[in-house]
Amino acid sequence: MESIRKIIHGSSLRVAGLAISILVAFFMMPFLVHHLGDHLYGYWALIGSILGYYGIMDFGIVSAVQFYVGKAVGANDKEGANRAISLSFFVFAAIGVVILIVSTVIAFLAHRFVDAAQATALRDALLIMGVGFAIGFPGRAFVGALSAHLRWDLLTLIGLAGLILRTVFIVAAIEAHGALVAIATVTILTDIGTYVADYFVLRRIQRPVHLSFAYVTGPALKQLLHYSSFSFVSKISYQVRYYIDAWVIGAFLSVGAVTHYAIGSRLAMSFMELMISLMGLLQPWFSVLLGSRDYDGIRRVLKFGTKVSASAGAIIALLLIVYGRAFIHAWMGENYADAYWPLVFLTIGVFFDAAQGPSISFLFGMSLNRFVARISLCEAIANLVLSLYWVRIYGMVGVAMGTAVPSFIVRLFIQPAYVCWKSGISVWDYYVGLFGRATLAGAIGVVGPWLLFFRLVPWQSLTAVLAMITVQAILAIAVVYFMAFDASERGQITTALLGAARTQAPVAPPARIEPIS
Repeated sequence: MESIRKIIHGSSLRVAGLAISILVAFFMMPFLVHHLGDHLYGYWALIGSILGYYGIMDFGIVSAVQFYVGKAVGANDKEGANRAISLSFFVFAAIGVVILIVSTVIAFLAHRFVDAAQATALRDALLIMGVGFAIGFPGRAFVGALSAHLRWDLLTLIGLAGLILRTVFIVAAIEAHGALVAIATVTILTDIGTYVADYFVLRRIQRPVHLSFAYVTGPALKQLLHYSSFSFVSKISYQVRYYIDAWVIGAFLSVGAVTHYAIGSRLAMSFMELMISLMGLLQPWFSVLLGSRDYDGIRRVLKFGTKVSASAGAIIALLLIVYGRAFIHAWMGENYADAYWPLVFLTIGVFFDAAQGPSISFLFGMSLNRFVARISLCEAIANLVLSLYWVRIYGMVGVAMGTAVPSFIVRLFIQPAYVCWKSGISVWDYYVGLFGRATLAGAIGVVGPWLLFFRLVPWQSLTAVLAMITVQAILAIAVVYFMAFDASERGQITTALLGAARTQAPVAPPARIEPIS
């Protein structure tokens, strides 16, 4: 099927693209820390946190674009796809004006929050990033539309081009003694360039593409905002869970501690980003299947996706825990060893979140995101309360524990039960046959070889640590291939990897299609 080909191609490119971006980030972080210093880099990390909160100002509309355009694609409704794209574009443009105003106010209040010596640079960097965000914000409509067409491959290639340009110019700026302002300027210009490229690519994928203000009507806006409002709540909750940490640490510990915590957080968030790259493209596929009323296909995608995400998540999480201390020592130096335990707890929290990624995609793709909003909000509140309490007792580790504990409870017990109810999958099959079996296979694939051999191998450099991680990952993938998947699934994986999916004929619909609850 064409959708299968797009998903496999897009997923492979997204993972490869993320691997490149992570590699660049791993080399750039020590470069920036050592050139800017702990203090100035701490300010750059805080700017990143502010920009993370700007991201929630899309009010969940990108997710709504994915749903409505994806559903329209499945139903072959070109008018509906154009309606969703145009409406979101003009709504984003209006939000961009608000971002511009907010950015200006925050920038000129910078001197109230930082040292006078750094206030001017921080103000200018905040202003540049805010203006750039405002200009590029309407481009998010094109990102949502391309992902709804399952063209993650093109989005990835455009993003990689932007990453390469941004990295080259940032290094050049730093070498020329540039600081925050130069980094901010380079970052925002390359981001705007990627949105422009997204638009022209969309015009080739979807013909025609009409950006017409006539589509902005009261009923259409109400429908879009009804879906996006719940996505917005979920996004706010996500920001609290993963971006509030820097502010809690900065308030109760020090700005220097933010840099140390950012090392463990960067590794854990790379884990999350890798899982999103691998499995995050399922949401619009669920919407396309919903538009074509293929409910049996929805269940098949959910089951298989859960096995892949749980096994991959277990492998990555355990590799981070087993090799995290050695990696941080070789990567950043022994002075940053205190980042290890925050990494451990953040990794645990991310695992339970990321391993349930297909079920989250299912809920959003089926317009069941009201439930996601509720549990995510509860999780965020618990995260904040526990982090504020434990930071006084355990310091940085306490903040990471505040992230891990709510994620464990919500993502392991509450969310799966609801998904099973709505999808028609039995709870036993989900916990034992899908999530449990895949997680156990990933754990055996990592822990077994490590106990028998790899824990005895001495490491001397970052290259040696990376080599051991790579070998362990390959062994674990082999174990998962035979333990987590049955014979028919292994055949499908092999066929897909060999490229036979490019010529696979569409599967005939089942004799009886049972709707999703």
